[in-house]
Amino acid sequence: MRVAPGAGRGGSGVRTDSPAVTGLLNLAKPAGITSFTAIKMARRALDERHVGHAGTLDPAATGVLPLCVGRATRLVEYILRQPKTYHARLRLGEVSDTGDLEGEVRRAESAAHLTETQVAAALAQFVGIVQQVPPMHSAVRHQGRHLYELARQGLTVERKSRPAEIRHINLRAFSPGEVAEVEVEVICGRGTYLRVLATDLGDALGVGGLLAWLERTEYGPFKISDSVRLDQLMESPEPRSYLLPPELAVEVLPRIDLLPASALAVQRGQSVWIQAVSASSAEVRAHGPDGRLIALGEVTGLRFRPTKVLLPVSG
Repeated sequence: MRVAPGAGRGGSGVRTDSPAVTGLLNLAKPAGITSFTAIKMARRALDERHVGHAGTLDPAATGVLPLCVGRATRLVEYILRQPKTYHARLRLGEVSDTGDLEGEVRRAESAAHLTETQVAAALAQFVGIVQQVPPMHSAVRHQGRHLYELARQGLTVERKSRPAEIRHINLRAFSPGEVAEVEVEVICGRGTYLRVLATDLGDALGVGGLLAWLERTEYGPFKISDSVRLDQLMESPEPRSYLLPPELAVEVLPRIDLLPASALAVQRGQSVWIQAVSASSAEVRAHGPDGRLIALGEVTGLRFRPTKVLLPVSG
């Protein structure tokens, strides 16, 4: 869709700060460090303090950790909307106070009687919109503090269940025994805890369960096969070469291409008139004549109103 120049103030969201670099980083987080530590290291490697993440991974978990760099930090919410894929190993017949191997693990009921068919049927019950109680060892806040901070002090507080969307569960392997192991691939939405899925599955089967291993293999357009390892980033002479264009975070939105005069107006936070009727109030991404993403905004009638200007006029 080509857009004609137009007048009229109305676009909010112009930023005055000037991060040195902008883009997305498909980082592969290793086991043994927190997501916040990974971010600190990425900031140091990229020499850019404006770095944010789109959802943490537990210290023991590995996999895709999308980072937004520079002005792209304003796109975090769009990544959070997109589905995630996890590869996980669950244990049935064991439980822990954290729901994974980081806590004190103890044997529960024998899982020797369980069959692959029974486990598959139980897993099917968790596909759809399910209610999950956030674990104490999580980043959810309670009265301004992270739950994991309270848990480290030996405190337990009441948590309300939250809806979580699990779109698909594929049972990849099953190893029977007193402690049975279940390997699954899970596609889910925001706010889904695989530790809670493991414990809930164990409860449903009457033997207890925990999460033994977890890797996030996909997150929206980001895939583990295309990611950069943290050690690669830190050792690279050109770490910024791993940055991806910011529009990758919003490629699911409809695109409009601006003519030069319209692009300049939008970069200044102004609304512009369009040449074709579009869906009222549709959220779109606007690109300049050179193809770069310059703003996100809404189309109402014949007018595009920028709500987030990502490439303001310099100088």
